[in-house]
Amino acid sequence: MYFFLKNSYLLVIVLIFYTCHSSKEYTTKPTKSLKNPDSDLLEANMIAYHLNDSITQLYLEIKNENLLYKRPDTTKAFYTALKIVYKLMPEPNSRLINDSGTFFLKDRAEGEYISLKSIYSQVKLKAQKGFNQYLELEIFDLNRRIRYVQGLIIHKQSKYSAQNYLITKNDSVVFTTNFTKNEELIVHFSNSQITRVVVSCFFKEFGAALPPFSSKEIVEPLFTADSTFLIALNTNQFKITMPEKGFYHIKTGDDDYEGLNLFTYDENFPGLADSDEMISCTRYIMTKEEYEDCKSSSNQKACIDNFWLNIAGSHERGRELLKRYYGRVKEANKNYSSFTQGWKTDRGMVYTVLGPPLNIYRSKKDEVWVYGNEANPNSLRLIFNKESNPYSDNYFVLERSQFYKDAWYAAVEQWRQGRIYSETGK
Repeated sequence: MYFFLKNSYLLVIVLIFYTCHSSKEYTTKPTKSLKNPDSDLLEANMIAYHLNDSITQLYLEIKNENLLYKRPDTTKAFYTALKIVYKLMPEPNSRLINDSGTFFLKDRAEGEYISLKSIYSQVKLKAQKGFNQYLELEIFDLNRRIRYVQGLIIHKQSKYSAQNYLITKNDSVVFTTNFTKNEELIVHFSNSQITRVVVSCFFKEFGAALPPFSSKEIVEPLFTADSTFLIALNTNQFKITMPEKGFYHIKTGDDDYEGLNLFTYDENFPGLADSDEMISCTRYIMTKEEYEDCKSSSNQKACIDNFWLNIAGSHERGRELLKRYYGRVKEANKNYSSFTQGWKTDRGMVYTVLGPPLNIYRSKKDEVWVYGNEANPNSLRLIFNKESNPYSDNYFVLERSQFYKDAWYAAVEQWRQGRIYSETGK
């Protein structure tokens, strides 16, 4: 099965193994703008689709917005050149390599005008069933001499995981599970023995995360479907239309736990839908009275505008506060969305108020965010534990503590004094 964007401007040179140059020649950066959404970091998306028990297809999308286009001389066209190196390992930083390879991509500009678009590619990975693996992808911008790194868990421990499905729209591979209402999608799968799928519909509205020092018990979000329907199959694909709101949990076997999740969000997502959502995500720095007044206001836009004007002291400063605060909300939606919007999650809440941490340490089971100098005993170390959940592989829960209270209120107060809180200056 071969799916590709028909209007792609991709020029794939060749898939070869290589002799690697010294990494000292390259400046290293992460691919996602987790730490600085205003920087020139590369945006790369990848998804895995299991073709069979031993082969997994990797689809790659690279936004060209921050790639460097240049030309060897004035007689030739502008172009960008990328080298992609992948390594499939049992776990991050492992010395054991299950599969590896290198390929090159070039994108040529038409004349001197460089249009904003995505570059697409795909490669087959030798990923055996029975256990999960970790894919490390290195993207070298050869013109800019910058190296970007990104990882992806390859789920082959279960035949029911979401990577056993491939989603397309208008004959193109889709790199997200977030859609708008009434969008029509085609879901593909390689297992010819599947004769039906069960679709559970969930319309629950989730609230915002509790403060980092809250002592309230976090209830595991396992809940009953609002409705369920079956789709009988006679081919290896089926069509589905997204609901008005909520999400679908799609499974093909008797395992109730794993499956594919498709989410309906507003068309502005990862941006905010309206003034009501702006008020909701500003709850983290509002008093209870301010929040309730804005929520019940007949003119919510004027109310939230006045909130920012009052704490900023001027229209110019107010616009800057809005830009930075809701910019973080948007970034949280991009990176931390699970079965709900990213800003409502624990990581999204912390990112929105405290900004990017100085350091992030990741493992299979958790993420540790460090604010402040690690040698300082008063620095903040927030631990987000990865929780197994049927509705998202991106669900992390903060280990809450009273120790965070003073630092949290200090950050909130800085916002309320009209100053952007950030440990990194971003």
